[in-house]
Amino acid sequence: MDTKAQIMNTALQLFSDNGYNETSVQQIAQLAGISKGGFYNHFSSKRELMLEMIDQHHAKMTHHSQCMEKSNHHLATYIQYELEEWLEHETFIHVVFNEFHPNKDPQITKKMDELHITLVKQHREILYLYYGEKIQPYLTDIVIILEGMLKEYLLYKFVHQAAFDIEKLSLWICHHLDSIVDNLDKMDPFLQDETSDTIEAVLQNIKTAIEQDIVKGKDQLLQVFELLDQEIAQKASNSIHAEVYLHYLKKEKTIQTDVFKLERLIQQGGK
Repeated sequence: MDTKAQIMNTALQLFSDNGYNETSVQQIAQLAGISKGGFYNHFSSKRELMLEMIDQHHAKMTHHSQCMEKSNHHLATYIQYELEEWLEHETFIHVVFNEFHPNKDPQITKKMDELHITLVKQHREILYLYYGEKIQPYLTDIVIILEGMLKEYLLYKFVHQAAFDIEKLSLWICHHLDSIVDNLDKMDPFLQDETSDTIEAVLQNIKTAIEQDIVKGKDQLLQVFELLDQEIAQKASNSIHAEVYLHYLKKEKTIQTDVFKLERLIQQGGK
């Protein structure tokens, strides 16, 4: 384990045992087996250390979600992964939620808000990819139901120190989501979809995703995207060319949700 990782692991344990505010840089350095100056070679402050811990957790959750989207894993597999990630980082969760109440530290609160936004986006995309277009009007409701189940089962485990079979729990949650989705046509959505996307905003999301992600045929995807963008700019979004470009882009799963959204907006005339 390199020095930076050792510092982070040591600090996390001290934060959990003694509290963030009660833990000094000197204590972290001493337990990590380095000098105080050695600590500052890697982090400018204790706060910067905590912010990097959150970034690291954020990056790991995002990376695995992208890998899941590129494969054809079952929804239960994604749920199982997320549960395992939270359980693996139980100490981290304990520190963040016990030491940093909302508005107590604006920087850390902002980081945690960003993590939550990312998770909501991932949940929306995973659910959409798994259930398809029929779930679109109900996405906000289904995301809330999924996140509620994840949160309450994790809370129960943490409080009661219960021994869970995570694979069985994931299948259990997925089974009940399936049952809900199978009966969606019997009721109207309780919450309207909160997104107010425009064609321009969705186009930007697609372009950013292609540019930032490591995908096979990235250059070709960008070329097709630019051609589609030109068709839309020329008010030819319903042309046969635009249809072909949309069909091509839909093959890339990392942007599939946004491409379907774009297609729907085009059909609605951008409204």
